Amino acid sequence: MQSLQDRIRESVVSAIHSGRLTPGSQLDERALAEEFESSRTPVREALLMLAAQGLVTIVPRAGIFVHKPTAAELVAMFETLAEMEGVVARLATQRISEAGKNVLVRAHEDAGRYVEAGDTPGYVEANQRFHDVLYQATANAFLAEQIVQLRRRLAIYGNRKGLISPARVPSSYREHGLVVEAVLAGNPDMAAEAMRSHVSAGGKAIADLVLMAGGAAP
Repeated sequence: MQSLQDRIRESVVSAIHSGRLTPGSQLDERALAEEFESSRTPVREALLMLAAQGLVTIVPRAGIFVHKPTAAELVAMFETLAEMEGVVARLATQRISEAGKNVLVRAHEDAGRYVEAGDTPGYVEANQRFHDVLYQATANAFLAEQIVQLRRRLAIYGNRKGLISPARVPSSYREHGLVVEAVLAGNPDMAAEAMRSHVSAGGKAIADLVLMAGGAAP
């Protein structure tokens, strides 16, 4: 059974990811306590957990706010994600089974149908399935967990602007093709470089949108 702190935390995370709470928004501890019919203590404990995860910022004598990254921080997060995904591609290439290769190819082909249909939301989901196949192939649950946590932080900005814009979809799919080609060829260096380039390009597109819209601090 979920604790009260966990229910409060998940409610705030959901509001952030949906865009109901945007970067820089102040959180109302009293309103949260009233919503969950609790004292302020479990609310504060839930928000402290979110602060530890980098999702909210506690400003003494000012309040608690949804974290608003600086431009440098946003770029740094995408750089880190690109390097971590590159490691995934390298390990997956070294460890993937023949059955896993078939699953990867099918995931890529499935994504292609959404590209042809111009279905961006469908492609976003297919994109995640494609990356999940590679995470599984690494046989490194710790690495996958770290990437998932980082992607959750970045999803705050991506979901508001569109995780992958319609204009970005064809390029994203072609970049996936290069990763698949390298994995099937058994070339871990090529796979890592293709994945780093892919994630860097997608990250730059999202960062540009966020920065132009004022979603990150200067």
